[in-house]
Order: sequence, then structure tokens, then C-alpha cells
Amino acid sequence: MTVQTIEPQIGERMPDGTIFAGISPDTHKKMYTTPADTPLTMTFNEAQKYAGNLDAHGRKDWRVPTKDELNVLFNNRAAIGGFKVSGSYSADPYWSSSSSTGYEWLAWAQRFSDGHQDYDYTGGHSFVRLVR
Repeated sequence: MTVQTIEPQIGERMPDGTIFAGISPDTHKKMYTTPADTPLTMTFNEAQKYAGNLDAHGRKDWRVPTKDELNVLFNNRAAIGGFKVSGSYSADPYWSSSSSTGYEWLAWAQRFSDGHQDYDYTGGHSFVRLVR
């Protein structure tokens, strides 16, 4: 007997309420995201702490996505939904977990209005969407 497994489609809501976001370019494993951003914008360190303490959708393994995983979320934003995609140049970006080498006050962030990734000041507030 052959068992056929059906792969989830990007943007598909899983039975636990998470959303399949695609394949992580870092782990090469399936990546799931929360269905919404965190309730408030946060600093880089607040985002890391929030993720480490979150118990949601029956899981405690939430984390801020890496720079490359955040780009997967950006590329799949229409299917995943719920991102802040303001057309304003000054729109707050989303944090990644990837900090700058040599400059602890900088970390990678990405605007979802146009996909631009750049370093941002870790003390500033940005949006956060978690993955696992």
C-alpha cells in the first residue's frame, strides 16, 4: 500500500492555527508562522525575549526569523497575509534575528512595502512576525 502525503501549500492554515510559510533557506525544513504580527512593535531585544517566552498554538518553539527566512515571508506575504505593507518609505520594517557582525546596535530588518532589507538600530521599534 502506498501512502501519499500531501504537502501544505504556502499560506495554508494548519489545524493548530499556524500558517505554512514555505521552506526555511537556513534549515531546509518546513517553516510555519503565526497568523498575525505581535500585538505591538518591539525593539530587537524585546522581540527575541517575546519569542522565547511565547506559548501559542500549542508550541513553545517560536523565534524571530533569520534575515533569509524573513525574505521568504516577504516573498510569500500575499499568500500568508496580515503583514503591514504601507507604501510609505518610513514604514516600520520587520525584525529578523540576524544581528550585525561587529556592531551590536544594528540588526537586519525588512520593509514589507518594497522588500528592502538593511540594518536598523536595535533600540528602535519594528514589527515582528514569528516563525517555527
